[in-house]
Amino acid sequence: MTPFAPVTVAPMSPGRLIGAYLSDAKWESLRLLRTPAFSIPILAMPILFYLFFGVLLAGGRAHGPAANWMFVGWTVYAVMGPGLFGFGILVAVERNMGLLTFKRALPMPTGSYLTSKLLMALLFAIVVMAMLVATALTVGHVTLSSGQVATVAAVMSLGVIPACAIGLFGGGAAAAFALLHGSGNGILTIARGTLPLAIFGPANYAYRLGLIGAPSRICQAFAPLVFGLLIDALGRGVLIVSASLSLSALAALMLLSANAAPTAMPEIASDTAA
Repeated sequence: MTPFAPVTVAPMSPGRLIGAYLSDAKWESLRLLRTPAFSIPILAMPILFYLFFGVLLAGGRAHGPAANWMFVGWTVYAVMGPGLFGFGILVAVERNMGLLTFKRALPMPTGSYLTSKLLMALLFAIVVMAMLVATALTVGHVTLSSGQVATVAAVMSLGVIPACAIGLFGGGAAAAFALLHGSGNGILTIARGTLPLAIFGPANYAYRLGLIGAPSRICQAFAPLVFGLLIDALGRGVLIVSASLSLSALAALMLLSANAAPTAMPEIASDTAA
């Protein structure tokens, strides 16, 4: 038997290497653009949500700083989709299907698979960011300067990279997300205690804090029982109920008037009063 001679492959020139990466990214982007289940939610949903909650539902109250905050908030939502779904979930699905095993047999540069996914996610993020900026400048009553809008768009477009990392590295990125989420909950706890003090003053502080916190405590007490019954009755349909409650809470927040004066609370006599 004649042994096979080793095959020597000449390295690709830098031009051909860059062309291979760009070509792979091009066809990956076209493939997902022609997939309605991916392209429609990723490109259309951020714009529809921003128009509904940030423009239509807010009405005349979304002006000035409120309009700017709404715009920046929805840019975060817009760039998370391409990273989490276009990169992380697709890589996991294709790896589970065994596609990566076949990819190794292709004459493609090392790293081309992940690079094309990353460039595709970045391209979709830039496109949806451009659509969101155009919507904000035309009907969103945004008061940011053109330089500030460009800065927000550039920074948020690069924000797709951390979203890709969550899908790629899994546990480590999830741990970092959990750490940041816990820090956010800590800040929320501090704000929950200090905001009533800053808005209403120190008079009857504990009484006001109890009135503000009572509804949420009551809901938290009944939530496990109620959702347990809903899961038995609706199964996975309970997610619709949960999403509807969250959207209703957001809608109620948008309907609040920013200039509404705080309602005067009755004075509570102190036990040590003379």
